[in-house]
Amino acid sequence: MALEKHIKLLYYVYLKRGIFKLEKRDTMTENKYKGLSKDEIYFISRAEYESQKTITTAFSRKVFPDKIKASDILTSLKKKGRILCIEKGTYLIVPIKAPNQRWTPNEYLVAALWLQDIPYYIGYASAYNYWGFTEQIPQNLTILNTQRSLKKTIGSTKYRLVKVTEEKIYGIRKIKIEDEQVKISDKERTLVDFIYNPIGSWHGVKNVLREAIKQIDEDKFIRYLIKFPVGSVRKRSGFILEQLGIPEEKLEQLEQSLTKSQTYIAFNPFIKSRKGKVNKKWQVIISE
Repeated sequence: MALEKHIKLLYYVYLKRGIFKLEKRDTMTENKYKGLSKDEIYFISRAEYESQKTITTAFSRKVFPDKIKASDILTSLKKKGRILCIEKGTYLIVPIKAPNQRWTPNEYLVAALWLQDIPYYIGYASAYNYWGFTEQIPQNLTILNTQRSLKKTIGSTKYRLVKVTEEKIYGIRKIKIEDEQVKISDKERTLVDFIYNPIGSWHGVKNVLREAIKQIDEDKFIRYLIKFPVGSVRKRSGFILEQLGIPEEKLEQLEQSLTKSQTYIAFNPFIKSRKGKVNKKWQVIISE
């Protein structure tokens, strides 16, 4: 009874406000809103009543036991722009009051609803911008995770999933968006990624680290570097930190984490030349 009353009230309010016109199935209205059939109104209202953050094929079949009808409802709502496909069989509902093509979901929230239980975090250029390491606006939202690598557009936002090993999933901060926990690399972890996957110039990266080191937890940053499974990042970071005057005792464990193979790398990853001054301690070739 509560659900029935909720749907009747919702229908009355929206109809009174002129938010939609009830009409025959699959017919479009002439105004800026797409028409919704009675079944579609019921479906959206049911999802709202049950506080569904996303809807699935299984939910549609629960509402409409007839498989064909359940499938038709999803197809129709998708065509009318009232649901956005996150991935096959999983959709995000566009608020019923939102004019078509005038609503975009929070991209961080979409990331959380999309990845769900898959280990992930929002990182790389998205996190660089979030923490103020760069003013460059990323062209897509980058999500590092342990299962998928792909590019996808949801609504008007481009998403890039980057598959990484579980070893790299650490140093994560949870931020709350619309009652959902969203995972993003914390400031220290983002700096590690910034050195591993730099954007702009190497000089710019060094400047960012020079400024950020005054605001971060140095010990945590060094622990994150030691844990990062890429030796070149530890070598470049160690050299920079030493140049910035970080005490020797703090850098001792970072130095010890380097392999004894004496494999030298270019300090500037943007320069391919291996000519330059050699720093044996951090095993880097300074050619800039």
